[in-house]
Amino acid sequence: MSCVKFEVAEGMAKICMDYPQKGNALSDSMVRELTGALSEADQRSDVGAIILTAEGANFCTGGDLDDFIAASRKPLEEGYQDIQPSMTLFALGFQLRTPLIARVQGAVRGGGVGVAALAHLVVADPGSTFALPEVQLGLFPFGIFPLLSRAMGPRRTLELALSSRIFDAEEAKSYGLVHYIAPDSLEVAEGLGRMLASRSRLALTTGLEAYNHLTDPGSWPLDYLGLLRQLTFKSEILAGNVEKFLARRKGSPKN
Repeated sequence: MSCVKFEVAEGMAKICMDYPQKGNALSDSMVRELTGALSEADQRSDVGAIILTAEGANFCTGGDLDDFIAASRKPLEEGYQDIQPSMTLFALGFQLRTPLIARVQGAVRGGGVGVAALAHLVVADPGSTFALPEVQLGLFPFGIFPLLSRAMGPRRTLELALSSRIFDAEEAKSYGLVHYIAPDSLEVAEGLGRMLASRSRLALTTGLEAYNHLTDPGSWPLDYLGLLRQLTFKSEILAGNVEKFLARRKGSPKN
């Protein structure tokens, strides 16, 4: 079953994460499909803007915890091979040359905040909330830290990562993560997409290339952060915390 819907209309690529029963969590398949859709949209000559949305009540609740458990049980060599797919999605934030507008709603957590930070413009529903809860599980948001640092600054990003606190759309806007807050957030996002799609493709492409060059941390830091991310998956603390969380979510007795 596909996790991502893709269509092109009005000069825009419309990409929708479509796994609402799991809060559009970033499973391995979601990451692969989303990376592929964004890459394809960026390369198409008939696309002048990209709109990224999500089905259901929540934009993206972060990493798939079932995948976290599976990763903790993999041999070290196999885990090392998994670094590239998990980092390629977020590396796109420093490579896209087509304007990307994200419309976010509901819960935006962990890697979902990173997906929002991929976008050049973010339109949030007034009820959106954000958090980086990884530390509570025994992780650190390594993979998304460069993108969030670009959007909000490293000190603010570090504070949010260490505290794991929930912040609302207004606060996210004050930090630079969100640009617009609107009750008709989808319509606003699509309006921005139509406006950008009508602009000079050469101007936008070259402008985003310049932006990428000015803000790209380079491949070595991203690869290193991916290695640190996979290393933490071997933590027994992580596996235990995730299993306890999943048990509570399913209503199972606590151990």
